[in-house]
Amino acid sequence: MPSSEFTRSEKMPQPANGACVLLYDGDCGLCWRTVRWMRRHDPQGRLHFAPLQQLLAAEVFARHALDPKRINSAVLVSNFNTPQEQLLLRSDAILGCLGVLGGAWANLAVVTRLVPRALRDVAYKWIVRNRYRLFADGASCTPHTRGEHARLLDI
Repeated sequence: MPSSEFTRSEKMPQPANGACVLLYDGDCGLCWRTVRWMRRHDPQGRLHFAPLQQLLAAEVFARHALDPKRINSAVLVSNFNTPQEQLLLRSDAILGCLGVLGGAWANLAVVTRLVPRALRDVAYKWIVRNRYRLFADGASCTPHTRGEHARLLDI
């Protein structure tokens, strides 16, 4: 079992209803660094984070009838655990996070959305397919322990 996976019996804190939660690949250093970057640029703590390998992700996917084994991208859950809960995948998830960060980042998201989703997702999928090879320099693509994930999780 990879070091970042959580067992079904482990209880992690849940984000507040209505929160925005980014589900990311907890075994990918690029994803890990992206989450750390977002936390630094989110002093109000509007975004919450959880690895795809956590039970929370499985629960969200079950609510939306998605197979967790088929999800290998970032997923932004807006309005977490409310009737208005929505999922954004791939490039839409990242742009959604930038929108939540606000300011210049939200403006960048608006401009980037002018690029058709199909083109944005081609680039996103290429990065996902090649992230371990491109970012496997040890410091950027090292799996993290449960303790490191627990410090990162702000839910």
